[in-house]
Amino acid sequence: MSNASLKEQLQAMGLQLGDHVAPQRQHDTHKEGDQKKNKTNPRKVDKTGQNRPKWLDYAQYGVELLKAHFPLAFKEMQDMAPLKKGIKQDLVKRLGSIDSIVIEDKACMIKSLAYYVNTNAYHKTMKEGMARLDLEGQTAETVTADEALYAKERLEDKHKVKKHHPKNELRETVE
Repeated sequence: MSNASLKEQLQAMGLQLGDHVAPQRQHDTHKEGDQKKNKTNPRKVDKTGQNRPKWLDYAQYGVELLKAHFPLAFKEMQDMAPLKKGIKQDLVKRLGSIDSIVIEDKACMIKSLAYYVNTNAYHKTMKEGMARLDLEGQTAETVTADEALYAKERLEDKHKVKKHHPKNELRETVE
């Protein structure tokens, strides 16, 4: 299979997935009265009692698929390790050669990779000299000082945003 045909397949996947997801988004934007009538698809609620966005469920499902199909590279939060640079291209290539995974799950895994590498737990693994893993869990390279610094800054930026979020500021004024 050539890279061009794989690219075309993945683009088609994205279009199919986009068409599949769009009607759901459209449905969610109906008037309040229509939402009250249609209670067949209740929204999930997280531990704080807030509605969870659908994209989060989708991303977490994709991460679970990654863990199931590539357990040596994608691990639980406490066992995470930095991934090889270019892992997305490796993932696309590998998924293109696996016929037993449905195309929607392949697209979900590829999209969920971004979620996985942008978690706080992943950023915390990015320490200078740490081994970066490929899809088989083999050491491919190590984290450089610049990469470790970048991850640390990203983590600090996320912490600042969270600290200054309106919900958190409201809690601080109440206490």
